[in-house]
Amino acid sequence: MAQVVSKEWGQCSGGEGRDPDLIIAGCTAVIQAHTDPPRRLAIALNNRGVALKAKGDLDHALQDYDASLQLDPYAANHYNNRGVIYRIKGDLVRAVEEYGKAIVLKPDYIAAYYNRALAYREMGQFDSALTDFNSALRINPYNEYALYQRGLLKQKMGDMQDAAVDIAAAKSTNPEIAKEFEHPPTE
Repeated sequence: MAQVVSKEWGQCSGGEGRDPDLIIAGCTAVIQAHTDPPRRLAIALNNRGVALKAKGDLDHALQDYDASLQLDPYAANHYNNRGVIYRIKGDLVRAVEEYGKAIVLKPDYIAAYYNRALAYREMGQFDSALTDFNSALRINPYNEYALYQRGLLKQKMGDMQDAAVDIAAAKSTNPEIAKEFEHPPTE
């Protein structure tokens, strides 16, 4: 039997706009109704976690990711999202573990490689970070974020020539990329 798409699911999935409050309200209604199968409830919890993170409510976002993984322990993006929260909170070891779980479940998961590379770089594990940026770029050689960040990493590692090549390649795809990292958006 096909699932009925309710107004709340439309809100929860972002189909009615990207406003975090609207997403949270829709997902909360879906979760509280408890009429969907576990995997769909896990998606609602994950989506609400993403919206909570966007609002800066990291603790509640983490609780939602934990609950979503209880319902669906095979959802790679839920591990990645939980890793993002750990990284923001400064628990880089746990962040790396979460990204690793996502990669095991989905070996071509660019975001997990990218995020793990950022965590490794913050830990000062530059060789591991470079390996993960390279993995992301093997999957998509034109990913401007991985190219740009790998370029910055190569600068830190003293490889200025290769760094310049990566940064130029990233800018050829997205001429404004440097501004995104110089002045991150504030929430």
